[in-house]
Amino acid sequence: MEKSFVWKKSLLFGPVRSRRLGRSLGIDLVPRKVCSMDCLYCEVGKTTFLTAERRFYFTKEEIEEAILTAKEKQDFFDVFTLTGSGEPTLNFYFEETLFLAKKHLSKPVAVLTNSTLLHISSVREALCEADLVLPSLDAARPETFNLINRPAKGISLENIIDGLKELRKQMKGEMWVEVFFLAGINDSQEDLEALKKCIEEINPHKVQLNTAVRPVAYQEARPLSYAKLEEIARFLGEKTEVIVNKERLEKRLLSLTLEGLEKEVVAYVKRRPASVEELSEAFGVEPKVLLELLERLSQEGVLKLKELEGQTYYSA
Repeated sequence: MEKSFVWKKSLLFGPVRSRRLGRSLGIDLVPRKVCSMDCLYCEVGKTTFLTAERRFYFTKEEIEEAILTAKEKQDFFDVFTLTGSGEPTLNFYFEETLFLAKKHLSKPVAVLTNSTLLHISSVREALCEADLVLPSLDAARPETFNLINRPAKGISLENIIDGLKELRKQMKGEMWVEVFFLAGINDSQEDLEALKKCIEEINPHKVQLNTAVRPVAYQEARPLSYAKLEEIARFLGEKTEVIVNKERLEKRLLSLTLEGLEKEVVAYVKRRPASVEELSEAFGVEPKVLLELLERLSQEGVLKLKELEGQTYYSA
C-alpha cells in the first residue's frame, strides 16, 4: 500500500499523485482563488480576488511550521511543490518559503506559477534556487493572452515573457513551460507561430501541452483533441510533449459532444417525431450512441415514445 498522511489545519496538502512530478506534497501560499489572472480554463474555479498586489497572507511562523512538518514526512512524497489555489508568488513570503524549503528538505523543490510576477527580481532570485520551475505561457500575442488569461490590472504579457527569458538565463534547475490550449481561443496558426518564436527565445528545458480535461471555470473553455495537440507538439519542436491523459481527454470530448447532441436532438423531435435511424442520419452519429442517449432521456421524462408500424418514434 502506498504511504500517505493527512495534515489538518495546515498550509500543506497531499501528497497527491501528479502526472509530472510523482507524489507531490504541496504548500498553498494564498487563500483559495486569490490570483493575478482569471483564466478561462482554471480547474479551481473563477478568481474571486483578482490582484497583482503582493501581500502577507500567512504568518512566517505558519509557513515554517508547515515546512518542518514536511521535513518529518519526507518518506511519503517525492517532491515538495509551492503551488495552491491561486498564484503563490503573490505571497510576500514566497521567497522566504522557497529558501526555507531548500534549507530543511532533502527532496526536490518545485514551483508552479502563472509567470505574472517574474519581472520582480527577488521572485526570480528565489526561483533560481528551485530544482524545477513549471511556469505557464498560454499565448505570445497580447490580444490572445487577454482573452484566455484575463489578467489583473498591471499585468503585461511583455513583462511575463521578459521575466521568463531572464529566469531561464539565471536559474540552476530546470524550466518546464506549460501551454494550456483551448479550441478556437489560442490555437490559430498565427498564435502558434508567435508562440513558437517566443519559446525558442526563452529556451526552456521542456514544453508541455495541456487542455481542458477536467471541469473548468468558464464554459467557453473547450478542449482540443489529442491528435491536434500532437500536431501542435510537432510544430513547436522536439522539446515539446503532450501531458494530457489521452483516454481521459477522449471521454471528456465525448461528454461535451453528447451534451451538445442532447440539446439538438430534443430540439429536433420537438418539431417532429423521429426514429433512431432518422436521427442517426440527421446528426451523423452511430445508432448505438444515439439509442443510449434516447433511452436515458426517455427514462428522465424528457422524451416520449410512440410505436407506429413496428417502429419506435421519439418526441418531446
